[in-house]
Amino acid sequence: MLVRTHYAQHLPIAGRIATGLFMVISLLFGAWFLAQFALRERSIDSIHAGYLLPTVAAAFIVGQGAGASGWTLLGEAAIAVGILFWLLLGTIILARMALRPPPPAALLPTFAIFSAPPAVAGNAWFAVNNGRIDLVETMLLGTFVVLILVQLMMLAAYWRLPFTLGFWAFTFTAASSGTYAAHWLALWGGPGRAVWAWLAIGLVTVLIGSIAVRSVALLSGHSLRSTSSAA
Repeated sequence: MLVRTHYAQHLPIAGRIATGLFMVISLLFGAWFLAQFALRERSIDSIHAGYLLPTVAAAFIVGQGAGASGWTLLGEAAIAVGILFWLLLGTIILARMALRPPPPAALLPTFAIFSAPPAVAGNAWFAVNNGRIDLVETMLLGTFVVLILVQLMMLAAYWRLPFTLGFWAFTFTAASSGTYAAHWLALWGGPGRAVWAWLAIGLVTVLIGSIAVRSVALLSGHSLRSTSSAA
């Protein structure tokens, strides 16, 4: 959706149609996804932070796309929907983590997504309010800092995990957080802001790149073992 928003600057009519279409699809899917909680019985142990992606993150990205397209009211409405999903699902996810046994090792990396909403919401609000620092952005920044500190406190637990494709859950939070940090540093105006911004982007790039390399190695290893077994 964000890629289409970018190309809408060069192909305004086609880009806006595609952006609007994906906005409708994202919001309908998010509503359907939440409706399943009311219609289907499920164990709370099966809930994880990955549920935030098609609901909270999708709504915020819709808001960002709307803001970038000049649809301010739609952007504000989509961000409000994202906040609603965030409050509802975030409470359930935290309750599951706090009151139930730890999730399987393969699912623990998804908890990194729990810290993504402030950054995704902040990027969306910057698109809606024309890149200004205001009360909303300041509140999101405070929430962002606290939730990123939560992830830093969990680094030791993550480090002990065997590598799986579930580690891709880290990339969404890393990318959105790096973008959000770069926005704030650009507006901060302090000394060395460009250096800090490039450092943040560099760290995100290294993290995503290392996960990609490890994933290729993991899949290659599985492929070789499958070939050997077949032989």
